[in-house]
Amino acid sequence: MQPVIQVQHLSKQYKNIKAVDALSFTVNEGDVYGFLGQNGAGKSTTIRMLLTLIKPTEGEIELFGLKLNMHRNEILRNIGAVIEKPDVYKYLSAYNNLKLFARMSGIHPKEKKILEQLDMVGLKERAYDKVQTYSQGMKQRLGIAIALIHDPRLIILDEPTNGLDPQGIADIRNLILHLSREMNKTLLISSHLLNEMEQVATRLLIIDKGKKIVEGTTAELFDPAQTLLELETLNNAETLALIKNSEWQTGLQPQRNNNILIKLHRNTIPDFHIWLVQHNAKIVSLQARHSLEDYFLQITSGTQHVAAFTN
Repeated sequence: MQPVIQVQHLSKQYKNIKAVDALSFTVNEGDVYGFLGQNGAGKSTTIRMLLTLIKPTEGEIELFGLKLNMHRNEILRNIGAVIEKPDVYKYLSAYNNLKLFARMSGIHPKEKKILEQLDMVGLKERAYDKVQTYSQGMKQRLGIAIALIHDPRLIILDEPTNGLDPQGIADIRNLILHLSREMNKTLLISSHLLNEMEQVATRLLIIDKGKKIVEGTTAELFDPAQTLLELETLNNAETLALIKNSEWQTGLQPQRNNNILIKLHRNTIPDFHIWLVQHNAKIVSLQARHSLEDYFLQITSGTQHVAAFTN
């Protein structure tokens, strides 16, 4: 696959604060690339450097095989972006907003094209209503329609579900899947909501304090050969002691919620279950954990970060 974004050793220094620290990553054509980190991790700073809104302190950025500092205008013509809350004219209708932003981009679409764009984001029936009557989720979808009006190759969305209710979040999720699967767009989506990104992303980058922690496909990150199991019993203390004195003890992980966590190859799980029964473990549940939240817990310093990702 051809790289759409290539970032090498990117850094941004603000006086005594290093917002982004030697960050390198690649977004390939067709990716829904989840750019994950808690608030303040450096996601928005990185995106602003990709869009030339701020200059990097160090590092190189290439988009579509072109160096950003040498081909800025050509590159930006192929990018559509929504940075946090979309900046739209609330006293105008969605139709007139889209028409105005299209003209700013040097495009003069016909009414049919504008309505098709609004239909794609679920706003056709409210096309001629003033934006000030819209919910936050509707404004967010309008912002995405504006970002798409010039048919960009790359779409960048910075925290697209911030402040939305569950229905608004579901609408944005379905729109992202439509853009990827039906329109074959490449998307870079920053978020601190692990559960949402797990449902749409094909590849993931997790950063913390401006540094890359891990990058890869969901299949690579959630290796079935290293399956995390959560065991709940009626006699957890006794069962944990038994495991610590057995061949299974090498897979034990730090406990969470008073349950037992153990990492095993998936092929050994039936044997482990049989062993538990033979040793009188009073099993309530034994569940495989493959969620992004569970993975994040394994590779970071622990629960102090998780609240920022799940709220």
